[in-house]
Amino acid sequence: MERIRNWLLPVLLAVLQLAYWPGRTLREDDPVGPGRLVAALAAAVVITAALGVRRRRPVVAALTVEAALLACLPLPEDAALLHALGLLVALYSVAVRSPGRTAAAVAAVLAIGEAGRAAVLFDVGTETAGETAVNCVLFLSVVGLGRSRRRWLAGRRTAARELARAESERARAAVTERERLARELHDVSAHHLTSVVVTADAALRLGDRKPELSAQALEFAADTGRETAAALHRLVALMRTAAADEESALEERVTELAAGFTRLGVRPAVTVTPEAARLTGPVAEAAFGIIREALTNALRYAPGAAVRIRIGSSGAPDDTVHVTVEDDGAATGAPDGGPAAGQRLGSGRGTAGMRERAGELGGSLAAGPRQDGAGWSVRARLPGGTGALRHRAARHRALRGLDLSDGAVAVAVATLPVFTVLVEEPGAVALACGPAVAHALPLLWRRRAPWAVLCAVLGTAWCAPLGLAFGLLSPDAALCLWAAGAVAECVAVYAVGAFAGPAGLTWPAPGVAATGLCLSALALASADGMADLEKDGGFGLMVFLVAIVGMAFLLPMAALWGLGAGVRTRRERVRAREDHALTATVWSAVAEAHEERRRIAVELRGEVLRHADAVVARAEAGDLGGVADAARAGLSAMRDLLAALREVTAPGDVAADDADAYADEPRPLPQPVAP
Repeated sequence: MERIRNWLLPVLLAVLQLAYWPGRTLREDDPVGPGRLVAALAAAVVITAALGVRRRRPVVAALTVEAALLACLPLPEDAALLHALGLLVALYSVAVRSPGRTAAAVAAVLAIGEAGRAAVLFDVGTETAGETAVNCVLFLSVVGLGRSRRRWLAGRRTAARELARAESERARAAVTERERLARELHDVSAHHLTSVVVTADAALRLGDRKPELSAQALEFAADTGRETAAALHRLVALMRTAAADEESALEERVTELAAGFTRLGVRPAVTVTPEAARLTGPVAEAAFGIIREALTNALRYAPGAAVRIRIGSSGAPDDTVHVTVEDDGAATGAPDGGPAAGQRLGSGRGTAGMRERAGELGGSLAAGPRQDGAGWSVRARLPGGTGALRHRAARHRALRGLDLSDGAVAVAVATLPVFTVLVEEPGAVALACGPAVAHALPLLWRRRAPWAVLCAVLGTAWCAPLGLAFGLLSPDAALCLWAAGAVAECVAVYAVGAFAGPAGLTWPAPGVAATGLCLSALALASADGMADLEKDGGFGLMVFLVAIVGMAFLLPMAALWGLGAGVRTRRERVRAREDHALTATVWSAVAEAHEERRRIAVELRGEVLRHADAVVARAEAGDLGGVADAARAGLSAMRDLLAALREVTAPGDVAADDADAYADEPRPLPQPVAP
């Protein structure tokens, strides 16, 4: 199929060219020398071969076609008539498949080559100038169309990469969640339960000689069991947070998170400014992750502390999001308080993870003791909030006028009338430049503000009648400028259909453009003396002419608007399909990760938490042997859970592979108290 696409058009152009010349000449029995016939066949073969590889070697194809056209100069002009279309096809491929500078350079080389060819074919300088002007306009238009196509294809490739990335993440979503949860389980429980087993066994063995160790072991088991149970309850609470809520507003998510930590003993107070309350997307996700980790650290190192969470925005234009989480230190009399308890729970990677989240967005994070020494503070700066995104988007839209495709269309509209006036009246070039630029300049923003561009172009269409009425332009120059304005209106009407909005809101555009074009045409005719409205019938005749001429203009305007609306509909359908596929993949990944969280949370509640609570109960009852048995049962349940995770986790995962080693990593025994 790809080969057919590459060769169908070049072969068709070659066949039509050979059928036109020398085929038509031979049918009319006009003599064609064998040398010319061979040259025509050779040119057709070379141009066809060059166009056949235009997608792989666009620059080579364009330059080869131009060289073949120059080689056809000794032949009649008709011998390269359709081959010139092949030059436009090759230039279009260059614009689609090459960088902008390359496309501009190739277009300039082709324009110079065609100007030289025109100088050889035409003896009159005005004809050469006119041919050169037409070629410049055609080349600019083709480059503009090619750049638009290149931008469209780049968008589709980006969407395909995003979908592939989302598919990859979806495939690893559950595995990644298992890896993370395995590491978390290692941090919060396995070491603690192992130390309880070792301590209890040691106390049982030495109980006869050092009876005081039994009391210390029971106290240690009770404290460690409560610590383990609290940490596991926190982990279950985090896992129960619905992953589907990740697209919710930031204030809602943080409020729900704070409520969950309140049940675990932390006392958070949340303050969110109105600008940041509705924040979603990557910035909201980073802010939520930082707050969650900061609350986790507060629970580990300062249980029972009051925590203040503040989320604010600096406002336009950068709209940087500032996140602050401060705690007052461990509450007096809180269980497991103090640094030692916190160190037993932490993995030491929380602050590094928060910095990574901020750094991914180009922000910064500072964490450390508060200035007054009472507690800990985490401060994050996350650039690129909603206002910044809007500001960057607006700036990007404002710079669209500098895009090569939009600039090429504007220059093409402005170039033709100036060159035509140069051919007809060299002295009127300065007067023609102003209206020509006025027609073309608004087209730079036809994507951003199509309705405003259409109104501006309709206004500049009156430059030609006014210039003719005041004697600044000749009738030929005024007609040429009016025609350029009509072309600009066609481009603006297409832009309204393609970029202004749904077809149901833009359908008046063809009528507005046709009416404006008709009135300017009648004004031009009146200024030229072709129509005397007062003498020939006055207002009734004007209404009749507006109706007739307006209908003639309305049909092509409606066709252009319909083409633009069709392109918009297709573009939106393609993007909606891509967005739907990407959204479905992302939500599938979210659902798989959430299901994995839910499954592991159920197993934790059913097995490990039950044994951790049993350790506390046996310790409070003074049953040292029961403490050891409950701790062993908890370790066994933990090993079974981690072994199940390891079976489906990618090889090489350190957290899962360490499951069997947890029982061999005892913590130091408590030092016996001297009698």
